[in-house]
Amino acid sequence: MKKIIFMLLTICTIQGFAQEVSKEYDRIGKFYNGIALVWKNGKVGLIKQSGKELVSPEYDKIGSFGNDALAYTKKDGKTGVINTEGKVIVPNLYESIDPFKGSYAITKKEGLYGMVNKQGKVVIENKYERIKVGRYGDIRAVKEGKEILLDIKD
Repeated sequence: MKKIIFMLLTICTIQGFAQEVSKEYDRIGKFYNGIALVWKNGKVGLIKQSGKELVSPEYDKIGSFGNDALAYTKKDGKTGVINTEGKVIVPNLYESIDPFKGSYAITKKEGLYGMVNKQGKVVIENKYERIKVGRYGDIRAVKEGKEILLDIKD
């Protein structure tokens, strides 16, 4: 009899916890690799399957996580990058961020281009009219109408 009462109390407690977590959000998405998107008041965040909030609902959009465990975010019209732990890798400062090729991504800020690495470090300042990475890893930029080769200094 004690076991039955204990099991009922445990089930009620777990059920009550699950209901409490779901009440915090307007919607909870499907879990992928233990992480789900959550929406509240038109903003999106992330939670773990345990219910622990990784990122509070503050973004306008969070994209899918890639094989590199990174996802693009949109906030107030600006793009950034977070990881699966909810850590901001690249803050939402950019008009756009191209997909990472190897360790680097081209960024656009105030109409000018630069580059960041997967740790979020700016490796080339946003001061070029255009940047293109060649097939062999060469980085070509245009500044004041002239094409130049750039070298990344990590």
